[in-house]
Amino acid sequence: MTEMNVDYDIHGLLGVRLIDPAPSLARAAARQFNPLRPATLGREPDVTISHRRRSYGMRRYRLGDAGDSLESEFDETGFTLLSRDEELSIPFDSLGRSCAIACTPNSAMRRLLINYVRPALHVCLLSKGAMALHSAAVSFNGKGILLAGWAESGKTEAMLGLLQAGASFVSDKWTIVDGDGSSIHHFPTPITVRDWMIDLIPGLRDHLGGADRLRARAAGVAGSLLGAKGALSRLPLSSQAKGLADLAGRVSVTPSQLTGSPGDGGSQWDRLSSVPLHALFLLQTTRDQQISVRPGHANEVAPRLADCAMYERRAFFSLYERFRYALPERRNLLIESARETESGLLASALSSKRVFIVEVSFPFNPSALREAIAPYCQ
Repeated sequence: MTEMNVDYDIHGLLGVRLIDPAPSLARAAARQFNPLRPATLGREPDVTISHRRRSYGMRRYRLGDAGDSLESEFDETGFTLLSRDEELSIPFDSLGRSCAIACTPNSAMRRLLINYVRPALHVCLLSKGAMALHSAAVSFNGKGILLAGWAESGKTEAMLGLLQAGASFVSDKWTIVDGDGSSIHHFPTPITVRDWMIDLIPGLRDHLGGADRLRARAAGVAGSLLGAKGALSRLPLSSQAKGLADLAGRVSVTPSQLTGSPGDGGSQWDRLSSVPLHALFLLQTTRDQQISVRPGHANEVAPRLADCAMYERRAFFSLYERFRYALPERRNLLIESARETESGLLASALSSKRVFIVEVSFPFNPSALREAIAPYCQ
């Protein structure tokens, strides 16, 4: 039987190939890589994903749960992550050249793509002189604006606020930054919108499909019930309940759902895949209700954002540490130097750009933040 492969090309920088994917992987990839569509690669892919169980040699060893709920096995030929009857094999030593990831068809495909394939692609970027920044991005009056910061600092909310002011969408969560600072590019990933943002941004609800609007409405109700002080106080695990309330109050949409497809006339917001880099705003959460903006410096923000990116990829790097223990002779220096490489690339990219530190409480009104930073986007 002929294999039906599915390729994705990310700006000519990165290539992914799904080898005869199961429907679950094809569907998950289509959502995670939206708005990209499958396109034949004219080169070897950086990462391939196939469905298979790895064959073991004569002697097989086990690495047990080290407090992270993970188990793995290895022999002289390779390393495999185990989860129930699922298997995942990543040859970390080949990452940066051509990395062939293997998983069983019953694996959790969304987790595979987010926790392991996405960081693998980020590392591959480093070998090409570019990096993936944990940020949202827009084009404001033709100028690329990066909105970076720690998780829950309001990157997506700031991005949506700027879209409402006429900016064009570039990226959310992750943005590709050229090492020379010339341009920024969209990195495909769904967009997570909190339910309270849907009506705060005029027109946002119209960009959601009927099913997404129902999920958003249900998310708001569930979040209100779970977040009620009385309800939480009666639960023994209040921190877990608060986490559930936060997750319940979100809806995930793709870039195509947010902005529409090119030429369909169904969106008031534009979408660009690349734009010249102009400025970066680092969102710093504070208790002060007053929004303040001050000049920053590339050497100030670069190492912090490199650390932030490392933390966001912690599942990937944790698995690499297991791989390195199992097969110490197959270390990958590109992975091990990722933090320093990214910090250096970002400092260089931002050296001739405008950098600002924005101190703002969270949650915030996107309109108020937009008014505060708009003068610095010129």
